Amino acid sequence: MTREAYLQRMNVAVLGAFDVASTYLGVKLGLYQSLADHGPSTAAELAERTGTNERLVREWLEQQGATELLDASDESGEWRFALPDGHAELLLDPLEVDSVASTVMSLAGDLAQVPRLVESFRTGVGIPYADYGPDVATGQAMGTRPIYKNEMKAWFDAVPGLSDQLARGDARVLDIGCGIGWSSVYLAQAYPGVTVLGVDLDEHSIETARKVAEEEGVSDRVTFELRDVGTLSGAGYDVATMFEMLHDLARPVEVLRVAREAVEPSGVVLVADEPTNDAYVGAADEEERRHYGWSLLHCLPATMSEPDSAATGTVIRPDTVRRYAEEAGFSEVEVLPVDETSFRLYLLRP
Repeated sequence: MTREAYLQRMNVAVLGAFDVASTYLGVKLGLYQSLADHGPSTAAELAERTGTNERLVREWLEQQGATELLDASDESGEWRFALPDGHAELLLDPLEVDSVASTVMSLAGDLAQVPRLVESFRTGVGIPYADYGPDVATGQAMGTRPIYKNEMKAWFDAVPGLSDQLARGDARVLDIGCGIGWSSVYLAQAYPGVTVLGVDLDEHSIETARKVAEEEGVSDRVTFELRDVGTLSGAGYDVATMFEMLHDLARPVEVLRVAREAVEPSGVVLVADEPTNDAYVGAADEEERRHYGWSLLHCLPATMSEPDSAATGTVIRPDTVRRYAEEAGFSEVEVLPVDETSFRLYLLRP
């Protein structure tokens, strides 16, 4: 990259950073929601509706208009601002796969920890997941929820005979690292009669997951427990799932081993993780660059906060997953041929 290209790249990046920060404010303060509900508004109107400071809201609106994230119109000397067509879904729809809100929520939480990363680089001691704060957890859940809703059934359909087995209604599924529960809930809704146990080590996530199951009407078949999956060895589940969490584990081989031990000998473990390149290629496409960004700011430091961490990071290669699975005692590892999916799917057999 030439000097001129680098300067241009960083100038664009700075403007983008401002857009991310201002979008975060719009999401957190309900400014976009109010504009979606009420249409073109002045600063005074928006501030009154949202209980915010008019002077700061005016600056926010003018920044959003200047950078064309909002439409701005001067009506008889009074500026009014509105969401452009199609933006409300990206910012406010919880089932939008291309959600912008989920990204800015997570990124804002991650960027807040950058000063601490300086010391992590010097000591090799990472930043505990909990220290990243609720915005990161919320953003992650917002980002994966529509994926589970729209794509997850196709993952199970890609395993010969598995959908038929689940459709019979007597199957038991273990959802490891369930977070706030959307994967467990959507699985139960896709296959009525299936029972699901979601386990996680984050207390707030489990409390939220129980509320989600109740609100979605599946609490009779979906339960959530704050527990170490290692306590479920020999439980005889038909399927165990590990969705977008293997790369976040400090000791992935140990967790894979207990997942193998928790399913029947004829059972399977389904892993969904990042669709990275097969190997490092130097200059990469935007998707690979995003993986490295999330890894640098969050996933790798979070796993390195624990002793003896495998330090995998977001950029988890297929060969790494295969090596972990083989070390955990699995006899077969297959990458499933699923088109147009947000993750790479691995089928593991004991």
